Amino acid sequence: MTDLIELRQPFATSDFAARGILFSEISRAKPSLNALGIRFSVSHAKKRLRAGKPKKPPYFACCYNVGDLGGVNIVAFYYPLVADWELMEKDSDAYRMRIRSAIREEMIHSIQVITVKTRFERSLDLMGQFRTAESYYEHLLGKIIEELATSAEGEELVCTAAQLYYEDWSITSMQKLKETDKRLHGRNGYLVSELIRQLVQIRFGELTSEEAKGKAWDRKRLFNTAKFGTTENLLQFMAGTLRKAVPKLISLSPTLAEALAEIERTIQKIQSLERG
Repeated sequence: MTDLIELRQPFATSDFAARGILFSEISRAKPSLNALGIRFSVSHAKKRLRAGKPKKPPYFACCYNVGDLGGVNIVAFYYPLVADWELMEKDSDAYRMRIRSAIREEMIHSIQVITVKTRFERSLDLMGQFRTAESYYEHLLGKIIEELATSAEGEELVCTAAQLYYEDWSITSMQKLKETDKRLHGRNGYLVSELIRQLVQIRFGELTSEEAKGKAWDRKRLFNTAKFGTTENLLQFMAGTLRKAVPKLISLSPTLAEALAEIERTIQKIQSLERG
C-alpha cells in the first residue's frame, strides 16, 4: 500500500491522457514501420548513458548497429514524451501533432540509414572504397556539407537548420557547427542528417519537428525573440526561411538532392501500400 500512496493522483491523470495519445500514434505508425522492417520499442529509462556520462534521454532515438547499419530500431522514451503534455498546456490536438511529427522524424532517419546500407551492399565499388556502411554514410554527410558550404548563402541556411535543431542561436559559422556536432554527437556532419529530415518534412507539406513543439518552447526555454514576441513565432519564421530555401539547397548539393529523392520514393511507396 505504501507504494500506491506515493503515486500522486494529478500525475497519474495527466500520464493517462498523454499515454493514450502516445500509444495511439505509435499504433498508427506501426504498419508503415513494419513494411520498412523498422522495429519499435518503448523505454522507461529516466537516464541514458552517452560517452560514459548519464544524460537525460531524448524523446525518440533511431538506433542501429555500429558498422553495418543493421537492426534499425526506433526507441520512444516514455517519461520525456509524457512530460511534454504539461508543457503543451494539455492541448490534445497540439500534443498529438507533436508526437506524430516526432515519430515521422525518426522514420525519416531510419529510411536514411536503410537507404545508405542498401546502396552500399549493392555496390562492389563502394564496398571497395569504404570499410563499412557506416563509414560510407559519414562520407555522404560530409560531402553534403562541403557542397552546401561552397556559397555564403548555403552556409547561412545550414546554420539556420542547425540553430533550429540544436536550439542554439550561437551557431553562425561552419566551424561552430563542427564543434557542436563533435561535442554532442562525437563526429562532424551529424547535423546534415537532421537537415535532410527537415527538408523531407517540408517537401511533404508537414510541420518540422521543431515547429510541432509549439508553445512548449516558451514554457521551457528563454531565447531572445526580439520582434517575434514568442519563441514559437521565431521558430516558425526560421522554418519558413528553410521552406523558401529548399530549391536553392538542392541546386547547391547534388548529393543532397539524390538523398532526398531516394528517401521520398520510399515514403511514397509506403503511402501507396497503405492506401491500397
